[in-house]
Amino acid sequence: MNDHIANEQDRNDADRIRRQYANPETDPMNQLRKLDDAVKRPGLIASLTLGIIGALVMGAGMALVMSYDNMTLGLVLGIPGLIILAAAYPIGRAITSQRKARYADDILRLSNQILHS
Repeated sequence: MNDHIANEQDRNDADRIRRQYANPETDPMNQLRKLDDAVKRPGLIASLTLGIIGALVMGAGMALVMSYDNMTLGLVLGIPGLIILAAAYPIGRAITSQRKARYADDILRLSNQILHS
């Protein structure tokens, strides 16, 4: 007969090995991670993109003012760059909030399935 009594480490190892062979499409935890990424990633990408563009435009305006003594063109570039930079975070949050509302039911269903299984 089998005299081996599985301890916590053995169970963790067996679970880790089992997960390697499980179909990732049917694993609820993988589905939950994918949905969570689908909610957060677009807002993060939009926020980072706007932030980088705003910082570059504002930096170009600052360079014109400081290096070339061109105050008018520097302000024409710097102020819109600052506005874009300031809008990056709220736009990213708005996109994430919109996607949270869209995916909330699926995420709650999957998380309840995982927590109560």
